[in-house]
Amino acid sequence: MAYSSLYHGLRPYLRKHWWRITGGVLLLVGANYYQVRVATVVGQASDAIKLGSANARDFVNYALWVVGFTLILAVCRLFMRLLIVGASRDIEYRFRNDIYEKLLRLPPSYYDHQRTGDLISKVTNDVEAVRMVLGPGVLQFSNSAILFPIAIFQMLRIDPLLTVVAMLPMAALPFVVNYYGNRIHQRFRRVQDHYSVISAMVQENLAGVRVVKAFCQEEPQIRLFDQLNDEYVRRNMSLAKIQSAFFPMLHTIAGVAVVVLLWAGASHVVTGRITVGRLVEFSLIQLMLFWPMMAFGWTVSLLQRGAASMERIREVMVLEDDPALGSRAGRVSLPQDSSVEFRNLTFRYTPDRPPALRGITLKVPAGSSLGVVGPTGSGKSTLALLIAKIYPTPPGQLFVGGADVCEIPATELRKRLGIVFQEPFLFSDTIANNIAFGAPTATREQIIEVARLAHIAHEIEQFPHGYDTMLGERGINLSGGQKQRTALARAILRDPEILILDDALSAVDTETEARIIESLREIMRQRTTIVIAHRISAVMHCDNIIVLDGGEIVEQGNHEALLALGGLYARLYEKQQLADSLEREVG
Repeated sequence: MAYSSLYHGLRPYLRKHWWRITGGVLLLVGANYYQVRVATVVGQASDAIKLGSANARDFVNYALWVVGFTLILAVCRLFMRLLIVGASRDIEYRFRNDIYEKLLRLPPSYYDHQRTGDLISKVTNDVEAVRMVLGPGVLQFSNSAILFPIAIFQMLRIDPLLTVVAMLPMAALPFVVNYYGNRIHQRFRRVQDHYSVISAMVQENLAGVRVVKAFCQEEPQIRLFDQLNDEYVRRNMSLAKIQSAFFPMLHTIAGVAVVVLLWAGASHVVTGRITVGRLVEFSLIQLMLFWPMMAFGWTVSLLQRGAASMERIREVMVLEDDPALGSRAGRVSLPQDSSVEFRNLTFRYTPDRPPALRGITLKVPAGSSLGVVGPTGSGKSTLALLIAKIYPTPPGQLFVGGADVCEIPATELRKRLGIVFQEPFLFSDTIANNIAFGAPTATREQIIEVARLAHIAHEIEQFPHGYDTMLGERGINLSGGQKQRTALARAILRDPEILILDDALSAVDTETEARIIESLREIMRQRTTIVIAHRISAVMHCDNIIVLDGGEIVEQGNHEALLALGGLYARLYEKQQLADSLEREVG
């Protein structure tokens, strides 16, 4: 079952490189043939020495034959490695790319329950284990599979009975390989699984190093890592023990075969059944089989490791792609404008959870602005995620530009969007490249202009390297407000038809927020804008405002109408006005 999974996972790649692998195997046939021929020449020379029938010229010829065969053997092995190992590296490159592409095609809900470290381990360690099967594994397995029949054929020509007797200890080989192979597979799978846990912990602690230090958790985290590392060593030792027993067992079988050959071969020489030269040839051929036999054990270990890793990789590869990347039932619709409409939308993240949104009916005309406010957990951010098709919606409940989002391919929809998420994510790259992430052809002038609109340009220019300043992981060397404004500049640069700001200014002070909103007014007039915020000041200038509570729209209207209503919106506004007054007094 394990080998079947390995083969099916690699079959598409093997088909593409079949000629290189086949060429390598054919060269291996030639190399092994001439290796056996070397033994034959040495045997003939041995008989000539014993009989005294050869002169110096004959021995020079024997030596030249050995050197010639060895050179041919070396050339065959050189090009064989270039073909087979080269193919394995190319397959590794394509295989790793395919896994990465698959990870990007999976639905966002998949990552809700996955650890980053485990996924990184699959793309790195597990891929390397599979590559070892394709390179050294294929090479050594082919070498063993080809050399054995060539060697056995020549040994049978020398003495069939001696061949049977000498190979009798080899009969134990399949049982030994099967016993140890299964246990190596199981233990290596446990090692890889635990390595993923360690990778995840290291990744999380380094990404959250400020939190670790702020809560004085260095020592507890070190102790936890020590425990995980100790368990990793224990599992590796368990694997090492079974492997350590495996290879000596193979050596024992080989040693028994040598003893049997010496006993039986000497008897055959004494009785005149074979010559001393033939016994020398036979012994050399048997010695040639010992390394492939040892390598066969190593290859079995590689195959088991590769099979265990392929099982982990296929857990990802067999998953269905994000349905949002296509359109429902093959129907494709494209937005005709930038309007957004909800028709009695009800959405829940999983069937066992209560609805995050319920009965949302709302239309945002093209070119207008919508403000969304409400208490924490009321479903504000969910609206943004659904418009961007991050999560699937029921058909007939959400429309963009008059088209059901279920029928709009996600890439076509997202090309029209510019989004600043509640938690902005920046990459370990320059500030300029982070701003241009969604518009790679943008000029430096355009990058500077959108940075100015987001009121981050002045601060960027204060850095020693300006826009070429390298950011740490997740933009750790920027403040929360700086990260939000950098993400805002990134969204504006795309020149989107629909701009969604999901609490995008929560980390900036009210004065900076006012300046940014003033800068955005001209941009907002040219496109549909949805502003999700906790602060009333961020949405009060929107054409329409909805108030969410418990996933439902409880109030709707413009700023003045909602204040006059005296409901939840008015209470939120009063509380924020009071908070701002206290902040100014304290300041």
